[in-house]
Amino acid sequence: NGSPSLSAEEKARVRKELGNRISREGVLRLTDASTRSQHRNREAAVSRLRKLLRSALKQEKKRRPTRPTRASKERRLQEKKHRAQVKRQRGPVRRDE
Repeated sequence: NGSPSLSAEEKARVRKELGNRISREGVLRLTDASTRSQHRNREAAVSRLRKLLRSALKQEKKRRPTRPTRASKERRLQEKKHRAQVKRQRGPVRRDE
């Protein structure tokens, strides 16, 4: 909330993407205890923060709708015909007398 370097839209996107890591007060907390050195842990946490922010602010590409190919339509119809045939054969056995 208090970062002057992010626009309102960017802040909203970060809040949406990292909402489970942000406290009620709006504080994003990261901890790192991978090493025994406080200095290295702090550097690792800052590096993780950069990575999280970069991924949260990354624009997702919009999906371009595509039409199914002729071959995929034909495969689907063939499979439907096959399933219908299987289901027709499940009926009672008919005796030819």
